[in-house]
Amino acid sequence: MVENATSVPTMTVAGGVAHPPSAGRRILTDGALWSGLGGAIAGGFGVEAAKTLVTDESGGRWWFVLGLGTGVALALIGAWLRYRAEAKASIGVVVTAVEPGRGVAHAEQFDRTAVEHSRADRKMTVRTTLALPAAPPWPVTGVDALAEETVAATTMVEAMTGSVPRIDLFPTMPLAVGFRYGAKLGQSLPREVVLYSPHRTSASATHFPAVTLREERSSGTLLVAESIEVIESGDPSRTALAVDVQAQGGDFVEPVRAACREYGMGNLLLLRRSAPGQLTEDSATFTAIVEQACRAWRDAPLSATARTGRRAVFLNGPVVIAVALGARLANVQPDRWTAYTFNRETSGYDPFPA
Repeated sequence: MVENATSVPTMTVAGGVAHPPSAGRRILTDGALWSGLGGAIAGGFGVEAAKTLVTDESGGRWWFVLGLGTGVALALIGAWLRYRAEAKASIGVVVTAVEPGRGVAHAEQFDRTAVEHSRADRKMTVRTTLALPAAPPWPVTGVDALAEETVAATTMVEAMTGSVPRIDLFPTMPLAVGFRYGAKLGQSLPREVVLYSPHRTSASATHFPAVTLREERSSGTLLVAESIEVIESGDPSRTALAVDVQAQGGDFVEPVRAACREYGMGNLLLLRRSAPGQLTEDSATFTAIVEQACRAWRDAPLSATARTGRRAVFLNGPVVIAVALGARLANVQPDRWTAYTFNRETSGYDPFPA
C-alpha cells in the first residue's frame, strides 16, 4: 500500500455494498412498491367515494372510504420506508497516511478491515491514501491535500449515488497528522461525519462508531483538568494543551513538560484520564472525552495574550480523538496550531507542521 513518500494523495473506489439485499427484499423494503400501490388504491376508491357523494348514493360508500383509507395508509408506509432508507444511507471513506518505515503491516491490516467493514452496508466506499516520509518532518501540504481529496471523494460519490446524509470516516494515521487533517476537514465538511475506530478488544466487529465531527451534548467526566501551569522562561503568548487519554501519568507528562520548555511554551493545560485501564469502546466514552477536552480548553483561565497567541497540542490514544479535536478546536485557524508527535528514538517530541 505504501511504497514511496509523496505529498500527493491517491484515491480509489473500493466499490458498493459487498452483499446487497436480494431484488425481492429491495422491492419490499425500499418503499416504492407500497407508495405506488397505495396511490393506486387510494385514487380508485377515492373516485368512487366522491361519486357517492355527488349522486347522494350512500350504498357501499363506507367500503369506498375504507378502501381510500387503506390506500393512504399504504402510501404513508411507503413514504416512511423510503425516508428510513435515505436516513440510513451513508458512504464510507477509508483514509490512510502512514510512515513507510514504521507500522506498514498494521496500517495495511487496518486499511483492509476498514474497507471490508465499510462495504458491508454502505452505498459506496472509497479509499484515500498518503505515503509519508519514514520520519518527520512530514509534508503539511500532503496532509492538507489528503483532506481536500476526502472532500472530493465524498462529492464524487454523492454525484454517483444521489443524496447521502452521512459520511463514515475510517482514519489511520499518526496522531499529529490526524489533528491537522481534522482541522482542515472541519472547514470543508458541514454535513454529519462519523469517525469509526478499530476495535481492540471485541471479536464481533472490526470497527465501531466512535465520535462525530460536529459538537454533541455529553455530560461525561472522564478527564481531570489540572490548573494552568506556567512554564518558566516560556512565551506567555504560547499555550499547550496536553490530553493524556491513555492515563500514562508521568511517562506522558514529563516529556510534554520538557518539550514545552524546549519549544518556548509559556502555559500548559493538562487533561488526564481519571481512571486507568483500557478505554470502553463505545460512542459515549469517546464523545465524552472529546467534548470535555473542548470545554476545558474553552473555559481555561487564559490571559488575552494567551488566547490570541500560538497553540500546541500533545496527544495520546486513538487517532479518531485527534481528528475530532482538530476539527473542533483548530478548524477556524489551523495554522495557529502545532501538533507534536512523540519520537521513540529520541524520547522527545517533534512538531507538526515543522
